[in-house]
This record gives sequence, C-alpha cells and structure tokens, in this order.
Amino acid sequence: MSLDINLEYFVDGSMGYNLKSTEEYKKNIDLCSVASEKVSKEIKEQSNEIFNSFTLNYQNSTKLIRDKIIKKKYQLVVGMGGSSAGAKAINMRIEGNVFFLDNYDPAYLQNFFMNYNLKDFTIYIISKSGNTFETLAMCNLLFQYLLKISRIEEIVKHVIVITEESQSMLSDFARKNNLQIIHHNKKIGGRFSVFSETSMILFDFDPDTISNSAQSIVLKLTKKNLEDDTNPTINAAVILTLQERYGINYNINLLYDYTLKNYSYWFHQLFAESLGKNEKALTPMTSICPKDHHSLMQLFIDGSKNKLFNIYQPLLTEDSLKFSSLGLGSIETKTPNDLLKSQFLGVIKTFKNLKIPHRIVTSTGDKISNIFELFSYNILETVILGYAQNLNPYDQPAVEQIKVNTFSS
Repeated sequence: MSLDINLEYFVDGSMGYNLKSTEEYKKNIDLCSVASEKVSKEIKEQSNEIFNSFTLNYQNSTKLIRDKIIKKKYQLVVGMGGSSAGAKAINMRIEGNVFFLDNYDPAYLQNFFMNYNLKDFTIYIISKSGNTFETLAMCNLLFQYLLKISRIEEIVKHVIVITEESQSMLSDFARKNNLQIIHHNKKIGGRFSVFSETSMILFDFDPDTISNSAQSIVLKLTKKNLEDDTNPTINAAVILTLQERYGINYNINLLYDYTLKNYSYWFHQLFAESLGKNEKALTPMTSICPKDHHSLMQLFIDGSKNKLFNIYQPLLTEDSLKFSSLGLGSIETKTPNDLLKSQFLGVIKTFKNLKIPHRIVTSTGDKISNIFELFSYNILETVILGYAQNLNPYDQPAVEQIKVNTFSS
C-alpha cells in the first residue's frame, strides 16, 4: 500500500487541536466505529455492489467485457457526472487517450465535432438511468454529425451505450439503431461507479492491480486499528469533530500533484451528493498549487479558519529537468523537483504555525495503484460519514428539483 494520511496536526496538543481528548471526538469515534462495522459487514456478506466492485471477481468480469471491444485510435466518453468523472480522473493520472464530452454546451460540442475526426474514435454514451437529458441532448447532436460523415453500418460498430437493463430513452435509441449495449450495474450509483464497467472498460489495467489497491484500503478499515491515521474510521471522526467543535465547513484538496486535478473533481461529486443533505455538510473544493499561491492562498492563510485542507504531496519524478545558471536567482540552487517540494513543505510549515487545520496525504509507488487507493479510501470515508450521521449516502434527491424546473420553464 502506498497511501499514507498524516493526522499528526490533530493529536499534537502543542498545535491546539488535540481532538482525541475532546468529548466530541469520543462521541464521533463511537458513531464512526458503528458505521464502519456496518460497512465491514456489507463487505463480508457481499451485500453492497459498490464494495463488490473492489473485488478481483468483479474486475475479472469487467475485463471479459473490455476484451470484446474493438478500440480505435482514440476513445470518447459522452456522459454527465459519475458516468464520466472517475474515468476522466484516471485518464489524466495516466496521460491516456480518452476524450470526454461531460458538460452540455452546444458551442463546445460544435467546436469538438469540427476539430476532431470522429471516425478515429470508439464512442461510449453513458447514462445509468438512460434518461439523463443532457446526455440525451449530446447523443442527439453527436449522432446527427456521425450520420453526416459515416454510414450507419460503420457507426454501429464503434458506438457503445452503457445504461441500466431497463426501458429508457437511451436504451430504446440503442436498440432501434442496433448499437451495442453494456449494462450498467443497477446497484451502483454513478459517483460510486469508478471500479465498475463505466470506467474499467476504457483502460487495459491488470484486474489484480485494481483489486489489490482497493483491498489494501479495505484492510485498513477491517483491522479496526484506531491508532492508524489511514483508517477511514478515524478520519471520518476527525471531520465530524472539526465540524461540531470548530465550525469547519469547507473540505479543500490542496494539490501539489497536477495529475490529481480531475480526481479531486470526482471527489467533489462523491462528497457533495452523498453528504450534502443536512444543511451542515462540508463544501468540497480544489486548489491547484503552487498556482493558487498567487490567488487563493491569501484567503486560506488570513481568512476565516473554517476550512479543512487535505494537502497532497508533489508527484516527484526523476530529475531529468535541470535549472541552468542564467542569473535568475535562488531557484537555480535547487532542482525543479526540490523547488516544488520546498513550496509544499513551506505551506505545511505555515499552516502549522498559524494553526490551520490540515491533513497531509502522501502517495508513493505507481500511479495506477495509488489513484485506485485514493478512490477506495474516499468512497469508504464518505459512506462512513453518511452512516454515522444517519444519512443515505447513495441518493441525491435535491437535484431532481432542477430537472423538474428545467422542463417547466
């Protein structure tokens, strides 16, 4: 396992946040332990398809589907929210060749169609329900364009629909046009589907690597070690205590690894849709550093102390880049990697000095394993937080109001 979370800041009394001595933490660790027991039982009994998707059996079955797909030079995913967010995070992490239409914007779509030869793409149209109207709108415009440049006999070979095995507008459209259909697992919501067919058919990963990465985090949970900072149970209790005792209401990923940007956007949906239901939920945010040292950092340091920061270490590679002696100041005394690491450490030192709440997230080893450790860790932490607060982490009832109002306007 390569993932490590450092909670030292919250248990070192010299920094003002010795949470473990507070009554709030003691109450919350009990609540989160009960929630963790529920999760552990679901994992053991294989009663939750989200956690089943972590297993080798599930990954092997997904590989069988993937191996039947004839892939072209590029891949294009058309889908909103969880239908595309996980795959987009993976693709950025590994610098893959997958493109995404994940926001309904007619001007952007038209520009995309004009600038890319869609004959070079295997296209996946993804909607769990099959009725996501933005996805249907993009599908309509995309299919019109494909019919202009290609025969229907060629189109059907390289357009794949991923949706539930039920009647919907998208499944009806796929059957009418003889498009291949891959069934979306009915028991896995979009934002939890990163280990399922919506993402895994796109990438030629070894099933053992994916499952082992997830299971390493599951083991942290099931071992019940309340002194292990990477145990999701402890972290969930810390978050609840920070909310109650210190009025924390933002959960901000401070990224010194740019390849995690889309992972953090995936986290936005996971955290916000799962937990944003009791008018007290933390708002997730992303800050890209060191770029944001020159914009948001002033607010982070000198603004309200109502934020929890998850500080992600830089992805340090071999020093193939070097600074030359060009008279450009003290940067030339460091390597490029050392300069970024110094900025990362400088922020941590500043936050400690000013008593700004933060966790330090380090992830070593290969990029594929550690991104899936991050996915599984955040899924487990989020579900525990939901159960501990008597929330259903799997629904998102409020967004239905927007759908109703969209078509009544």
